[in-house]
Amino acid sequence: MEGQLSLSELNSLVKETLQVAFPEQVWVVAEIAEMKVNRNGHCYIELVEKDQESEEITARAKATIWSWQFRFIQPYFETTTGQSLSAGLRVLISVSVEFHEVYGYSLNIKDIDPTYTLGDMVRKRMEIIKRLTDEGVIDMNKEIPIPDVPSRIAVISSPTAAGYEDFIDQLTNNHAGYRFYTKLFPATMQGNDAPGSIMAVLDYIFEVEHLFDVVVIIRGGGSQLDLSCFDDYDLAMNIAQFPLPVLTGIGHEKDDTIADLVANTRLKTPTAVAEFIIGLFDEAASDIEELESLFFESVTNLLNEETKRIESAVRVLKPLVNSRIERSNHLLQQHSRSVKSLVKEVLNQQQFRMIQISDYLKAECHSYFRIKNTDLISLANKTSFRSKFGLVNEKQVIDEDERRLVRGVKQMLERQSGKLELLLKTKQLVDPKTILDRGFSITLKDGKAVKNSSELENGDELETILAQGKIRSRLERTKF
Repeated sequence: MEGQLSLSELNSLVKETLQVAFPEQVWVVAEIAEMKVNRNGHCYIELVEKDQESEEITARAKATIWSWQFRFIQPYFETTTGQSLSAGLRVLISVSVEFHEVYGYSLNIKDIDPTYTLGDMVRKRMEIIKRLTDEGVIDMNKEIPIPDVPSRIAVISSPTAAGYEDFIDQLTNNHAGYRFYTKLFPATMQGNDAPGSIMAVLDYIFEVEHLFDVVVIIRGGGSQLDLSCFDDYDLAMNIAQFPLPVLTGIGHEKDDTIADLVANTRLKTPTAVAEFIIGLFDEAASDIEELESLFFESVTNLLNEETKRIESAVRVLKPLVNSRIERSNHLLQQHSRSVKSLVKEVLNQQQFRMIQISDYLKAECHSYFRIKNTDLISLANKTSFRSKFGLVNEKQVIDEDERRLVRGVKQMLERQSGKLELLLKTKQLVDPKTILDRGFSITLKDGKAVKNSSELENGDELETILAQGKIRSRLERTKF
């Protein structure tokens, strides 16, 4: 077939066409998808272009930076941008378009404009900040109150970092001797692996958050290049939504990273973080001292006021009590005379009754004896014919009856004497003087003895009679 070409011929035509179409270098905007440096120092890059909305790759090309050029391009780029030349960056590169019959199409990078990447980094940073703001999370961690005395501290840092050692030394050797519990959670603190490492540690702390008061993220400073990992969106989202206050002391004084922006409190260095925490303890200690002073002053004032009130009450109550005691003594004397008169009357009645009973018994006995004697004489007259032995027997019966009657009278008299003694003891026991001497008292209202508390009303004046003296008081009921 006429007009057919071999593959090599076709590739040669493509190469010539490209050389004609692109006789000079061109500036191309692309994103670095992959980047590798071999042992000879040559850098091999895969460039892509993505759709801004869908993030789908719309173009792809291979590129090369030869070692002699890479030795100049890399340090200049990183010094200018503060960012390592790595995958994920958008770059403006000067390239020559090349085509090799065997290896195909590729771009040879001659130069990179770092100002474009720097602007793109700023743009990405602003986009992340705007996204966090739009999502309403940028200030979430700031809204979490820091405890007054944050003594339990979860520390995210590299265990070998000088900043970590400074932080621990500052806390341990604080001027007031405060005690802190710190737990180190080691993490990678720079480079592309840092965001994922820190987020993994945050997830672990989240599982035991009840054991800590605050989280501290610290490192010992570094270049802008070292700190670029703290501008990661996912890391910022984790910090912003963390349930404990996050304090950062990354060690960069000029610019805030996005991690600093979303943290509860941003401090310049690890030492500054330690000083901040110690300062919170100082404030709490000062508040406690002030409260102690106010409490002491309040208690002193209260005691003085109560002392004055009691002294005033004593001055008012003393004459009232004395008056009440006098009235109670008078009433006690009256009651004592009344009781004595009553007991005396009862005793007189009992004595009169005993006399009546005694007279009655004597009369009955005499009458009984007369009857018995008459019966005996009559019996003797009627039975004169009886034997002497029979008369003696009858007399014995009469004598026995007489003895029983005498015993009955004697027992009755003893019982009546016992009752009389009991009445005398009862008189002594119910004597008001005896009752008062035993520790009892009599409370009077308006001269009458109080038997039930329901008879009393708030403000009633009472008089209490004791064995020795009287007490006048005013009733004041207290509600609890």
